[in-house]
Amino acid sequence: MKEIVVGIDFSESSVNAFHYAVKVANECNCNLKLIYVCKKRDKHKRLVKDDKGIELSANESFKQLIDMNCQNLKGEVTFKMLHGKIYEEISNQAKYTDAGMIITGAHGMSGFEELWVGNNAMKIIMHSEEPVLSVKKNYKFNKPLIEKIVIPVDSTQQTLQKVPFTLKIAKLFHAQVNVLSLFSSKTKDIEEKVEANTKIAHDMIVSSGVRYISEKKHCSNIARATIDYATKRNADLISIMTEQEFSSNNVFLGTYAQQTINLSPMPILSFKSNIPYKSSIGLE
Repeated sequence: MKEIVVGIDFSESSVNAFHYAVKVANECNCNLKLIYVCKKRDKHKRLVKDDKGIELSANESFKQLIDMNCQNLKGEVTFKMLHGKIYEEISNQAKYTDAGMIITGAHGMSGFEELWVGNNAMKIIMHSEEPVLSVKKNYKFNKPLIEKIVIPVDSTQQTLQKVPFTLKIAKLFHAQVNVLSLFSSKTKDIEEKVEANTKIAHDMIVSSGVRYISEKKHCSNIARATIDYATKRNADLISIMTEQEFSSNNVFLGTYAQQTINLSPMPILSFKSNIPYKSSIGLE
């Protein structure tokens, strides 16, 4: 059975990501592996308090978190405390095990809450060879968890690599896929590439049997256009490549992935290009 790796540092963001992961694991029939990466300064750190106000160690905090939230988990849940670089240890746990995905908080993994995505959270996303689903601390879950998934399609070859895994998630949750064709230029070459990629995406979706709708949008900033569309459509998840079509309008705002994760109110499922993802997660 496959696993989902969850990065935990007991910040609000990482705990919210853990709650999200429990729901995903039940749909995928997966096990959960919780990872806390210690630093030297954390040796005697106390992390949370129990209902009597007594501070708990990392080991006790894990046990309390599991006891309170995993009674109805179909699979198993384990936890590990490791030493090293946070993004490397969490990424390696997914790479060298049966894990098919990492779920992490968008903030907090660097040790403090930030306006922008946490430094280590972003490093996990950029370093991991598995898909990474990032969840913000203030994200409120819907019931069911995932009903609509936005798949933005641009002019790059890499844009289609996220589609197979995303469709498997859509099938697990009986979700609708919203294909958003993004035209960042009116040049004929760009438009033809976007149209060609959109047709391939449609063929893949039709073959999968997943419900879908398709829309087009001309834009100068594909990150903002994606988020605006997802918000308008009340989407529950956006699926992106970390390497995406470049626009000069994005230079001072950061990469496409950084902008999308920073600005999106809903969770983001991120993929690196040219990685053979374990897309069979939960579907054996």
